[in-house]
Parts: sequence; structure tokens; C-alpha cells
Amino acid sequence: MERKYDLTKGDVFQTILMFMLPILAGNVFQQLYSAVDTIIVGRTLGSDALASVGSIGSLQFLVFGFCSGLAGGVTVVTSQFIGAGKMENARRSTAVIYMIWAVVSLLCTVVGIVCLPGLLHILNMPENLFQRAYAYQLVCFIGLGGQLLYNVESSLLRAIGNSKVPLIFLIISSVLNIILDFVFILVFHMDVIGAAAATILAQSLSGVGCLIYSFRKYPQLRVRKEDFKISIAFLADHLRVGLPLSIQDSITGVGMMVFQSALNGMGADAIAAYTACNKLETFVVMPMYSIAVAMVTFTAQNFGAKQYQRIRKGMKVSLLSCLFFSVVVGGLIIMFCKPLVSIFVGSGAVEVIRLSRIYNSIEASCLWCAALLFTYRGAVQGTGNTKIPMMGGFLELLMRVFAALCLSRIWGFPGLAMAYPLAWIFAALLNMWYYRKLDKNDFQCTRTSSI
Repeated sequence: MERKYDLTKGDVFQTILMFMLPILAGNVFQQLYSAVDTIIVGRTLGSDALASVGSIGSLQFLVFGFCSGLAGGVTVVTSQFIGAGKMENARRSTAVIYMIWAVVSLLCTVVGIVCLPGLLHILNMPENLFQRAYAYQLVCFIGLGGQLLYNVESSLLRAIGNSKVPLIFLIISSVLNIILDFVFILVFHMDVIGAAAATILAQSLSGVGCLIYSFRKYPQLRVRKEDFKISIAFLADHLRVGLPLSIQDSITGVGMMVFQSALNGMGADAIAAYTACNKLETFVVMPMYSIAVAMVTFTAQNFGAKQYQRIRKGMKVSLLSCLFFSVVVGGLIIMFCKPLVSIFVGSGAVEVIRLSRIYNSIEASCLWCAALLFTYRGAVQGTGNTKIPMMGGFLELLMRVFAALCLSRIWGFPGLAMAYPLAWIFAALLNMWYYRKLDKNDFQCTRTSSI
């Protein structure tokens, strides 16, 4: 069956751009309703509530990163099957992904709920923030399966080349999330539980919408009962790609937990400053991250079709675009730090704004390192090799631990703020080295056995 969205043909720049734009818009909307949570919580419930939500960000990344990394990783195999024109295998691959989603969602939900009190103690959670942080994360664990469903379905649709439909459902989800935020927090006075419940419900409905659409629209994603009868070798091909990615995100999450533990020991103002800056940073890196996500599918389809020259061209235009954007936006963040941070915490939070200036001046000046990492890592992942990105995750872990345990003791908050730039630099160098090795060997260093 002919694909509607073929990334192996046409002008490289235009192909990547048109595929990336819906991903970018979707990521922006996703972060928009996350930012709305932050703004409403910070403005209506106060700095302590904002710090409570922000203090568990690393824990959320650890759990959700493991699950979504696994789901996103195995869809690389699906995308390669599609690029190679093997639609029967693409449908069986989809069945594997649903099986993984069900098992991982159940296990992480149960383990997360049971271990939550201990995890908060590991994070060095301040006593005045503990109850709110516990309540917020408990709701997130309960709704984890629904959150992951959207990630799984959007990854499958992107694997087939469709990045527009996930955007449509995400826009609907974003609007619903904002409405529910106001209803749960301002009308029913549900405190931080309301913010968590609004996000869970909105993302779950978005996932269900994508599931229904993909089942009706694409026969190659419409799994049948017999598609679940898979061989160990076929499952292993998926786990060989997916597990390193999930481990990579988990490793990053562990580093973030060490970072968060050091941050939580610096008090509510430091936590609130980091939370506001992190939301801002997440917005500004979205174009670079979206290009990287597009590069995974672009590389995977062209790798499956053995169009290696297109991969090289795609890498060049993506890298130059990301580097240009990182320099321009980094300068703007440094210039307009105070008004941007004030959106989240208000102009009266003097100490929070002061710490935010310090954090943003360090992070924004190093965004070009993130541009290198995202682009090279996306291309490497698209070839099906996820071991190198996983090793890069180990380097990120080491750098975050180094900043949290050593640099923060020497320079305090500024030392802690160096964690992300150091992680970006060292992980980027590893992925750059491997990509150039692939390029030199005409991309013959890695290939999934089923392709």
C-alpha cells in the first residue's frame, strides 16, 4: 500500500520542514498546557504550591521517560518497516508496541504508587512541600497509562509519516486541559490535585482519539488477533532498539533526581526559580527538539529505503537550522529574563527572579550544545542504533551528578545550573563521533535484522 506521507522523496529541506512543523506545534501546545498548570498554580496557590509541583519534576521524567523512551524506541523499527515497504511486518510491529504499552503501564503504575513515599524522601523533599508533592504525583501515577497512550499513538502515526493528526488531537487536549485547570483549581478548589487531574484527563482523551483515528485510517496499523502471535526474535528486534532508549531516559532521570535532591536542599525560592526557568527553557528548545524528532523518522524511513545521501542532506539542514535558532533565542532569553520569569511567579518574587537570572544566563549561553546533541542523537536513533544514545545518557548522568555533588558545593546555585550544559556537551560529542563513523562507512555499521 502506498504511503500518504513519504519521507524518502522530494526536496530534503521542505520534506523535513513540513513534517517537523506539526511536531513543533504539538510540542508547543503540550508545553503550553504544562505552563498553564505552572502559571495557575504559582499565581493562585502560591510559591510553595509551585515548588511542590516543581520539586518532583525529575521523578516524573524518570518514570515517564522510561516508558515513553521504550515506546518511542520501538516505533523506530515500525518506521523502518514502512520505509522498506514491509507493511505486514509494520502491523505486527504495532501489535508488539501495544503489548509493551500495556505491560509497562501496569508495572510502572503499581511500583510507582507503592514506592512513592520513599522516592520523595530520596529527593530530599522539604517537609512543607511533602504532602502536596505526594498528592500531585499520586494522581500522575494513577493516570500513567492514559498519558502513555498518547505518546504511543503519536509515535506510531509519525512512524507512518503523519505528524498532523497528533497535532490536531493535542490542540483539542490543550484547550480541554486549560478549561479543566480553571474548573478543578479555581471552582472546585482541588489544589495541586486539580492540576494533575486536568493534565491526565486531557492527555488520555488525546490518546484515545489518536488510537481511533489510526485504527480506521491505516490498515498497516490495524492490528488483528493473529498479529499478536510473534516470535522471540521479532520481539527482540524491537527491544534491542527500545530498551536502550528507555534506559537512556531513565539514566537521565536518575541524574535529574540527584540534581533535584541538591536543588531541594536550597529552599523553596531556588526550587521555584528552577521550575519557572525549566518551563521557559522547555518552550525555547521545542523547535530544536522537534527537528530532532523529525530526524528520527526521516532517518529511519530513508535508512530502510537505503537512501543514505538523503540522510546526509537532512542532517546538514537540520543541524544548521538548530544552531542558528539556539544562538538567536539564547540571546533573547538573556535579554528578557525578568519579564519572562515574572509570567510564572509574578514581579514581587524578588529572590526567585534573581536566581532565575543566574540560571538563565548559564543555560541560554549553552543552548548551541543542546542543538548539537538533539540533532546528532536523532539521526543515530533513526538508524536503529540506540546503544550510543544510551551511553550518552550515562555521560549526562555523570555530569549532572558532578554538578549536583561537587560544583553546587563550590559555587552554590550557579554551580548547580551548570549541570545541563555539561550534560549536553559530553553527550553531544559521543553522538557526533558515532554519526561521523556511520557516515564514513556509508551507514553500514547498524541495521535491524528484520529490515
